[in-house]
Amino acid sequence: MIFLMYECEERIGYTFRDKTLLRTCFTHSSYSHEHGGKNNERLEFFGDSILGFVTTEYLFVKYPDLGEGQLTMYKQQLVSRKPLAAAIRKLGLNDYILYGVGEKNNTPEHHEAACENLYEALVAGIYLDGGLAEAANFIKRTLLTGFRPSKSLKDAYFDTLGAAEKNGKSGKNGKAEADKVGSGGDKTPVSNYKGKLQEYVQKNKLGEIVYKEKSKSGPQHSPTFAVAVFVGGEEKGEGSGKKKSEAEQAAARVAILKFTEKSDKKNDGNNKGKNRDGKAKSHSGSGMKAPKTGDKRNGNKIERKKGVTPEKNNRGERKTPQSD
Repeated sequence: MIFLMYECEERIGYTFRDKTLLRTCFTHSSYSHEHGGKNNERLEFFGDSILGFVTTEYLFVKYPDLGEGQLTMYKQQLVSRKPLAAAIRKLGLNDYILYGVGEKNNTPEHHEAACENLYEALVAGIYLDGGLAEAANFIKRTLLTGFRPSKSLKDAYFDTLGAAEKNGKSGKNGKAEADKVGSGGDKTPVSNYKGKLQEYVQKNKLGEIVYKEKSKSGPQHSPTFAVAVFVGGEEKGEGSGKKKSEAEQAAARVAILKFTEKSDKKNDGNNKGKNRDGKAKSHSGSGMKAPKTGDKRNGNKIERKKGVTPEKNNRGERKTPQSD
């Protein structure tokens, strides 16, 4: 297959000194498995970190008054699959990806992940070929310029937690799969569960959050990662995904759902025994009728003596009958 590198460079806005590196950026794993040579997976891995750094610095400077949780949400809106794939399509670079025969016949929706991977690989390729300044210019020009935060994600904290059950899958052991949540496979914005979890943990002072890879399975060109999240040294959730970042999002979703569910149960328990105004119910003056004349108390029961009727004195007042 002929690779038109000069056309690619014109669309990218950067001329590579190492043309082989440029070709590697566009080489999908399915192509390298059929034809040999390198693919862009290692570059994608490296580019993900560079992209995260440049985006974080950009948001830190642009929004000096925002807290960590809000900045994390904005970052997720920029570096998730859909915006990266959209940037590649806008540049017209998706038509230059080198696919294997089988992969090439898949639907455009299936190729969205490949577009995301290409963007991250290009970031790493430009960094290796021309340095951080050139890579940062590419990111700012193609992704950051004109960024408008999504209010739906900005204001959401618990809004998307219920929808997660529809977009994701939960296993019997509280393990979530990120095939849709966080993977970009769905048509809804990716939810930043890591940011939500971080905000919740910091607010409630629950300790440090640590993500640990538990396993890696599947074929080498398309592995599935399993990641567990620990809060304060205790495992709180596990998730899986085609990328570590997706598995981490899935694990964070499980954890935040557990925390919020526990919080809801606690609040329900505190609300028991309260009336509609939130005040504790009082048993005094609750409308219980006083025992009628002629009744006698027997333990906690009130019984009326059989065959006894109230008598009146000379003044017409009722006399309480005496017990036998």
